[in-house]
Amino acid sequence: MKQVLKLIIIVLICIPVFAHSQTNNNYITVGYSSICCGPPSEKPITDFVKNFEEENKLKPFEIFIEGGLGKEGEYAFHVGTDNLDVKLLESFWNGIKVVVSNQNKQRSEHHDGYVNLDDKLTTNSTMKSKKLQLIKL
Repeated sequence: MKQVLKLIIIVLICIPVFAHSQTNNNYITVGYSSICCGPPSEKPITDFVKNFEEENKLKPFEIFIEGGLGKEGEYAFHVGTDNLDVKLLESFWNGIKVVVSNQNKQRSEHHDGYVNLDDKLTTNSTMKSKKLQLIKL
């Protein structure tokens, strides 16, 4: 009986770990900060990602969300890029830069937070130290 209980506990611990393991080695990180009233919408970025997938006939990107980054609901998206060749990665990166820039230009100065794009890819080893949730767009 004790062995069965141990087996059940091990299975319950291992299943979430294997179900949410990252398959990509590199991620683009888009962070959402807040000034007073919560972070800005992720819709412009998620719409860009969906359109990029469709236009280039790609498999869905592996996307993780990292929450709990601040008192006002700050969070970050981590978008896996391993399914992109060098040319597509450059195009994707440049497209996200434009979306982030446009969103920051259109923000309400005293109410909306910022969208931040990391200037380097985040590695899988860095991602493993974060509390992440896999999402589907």
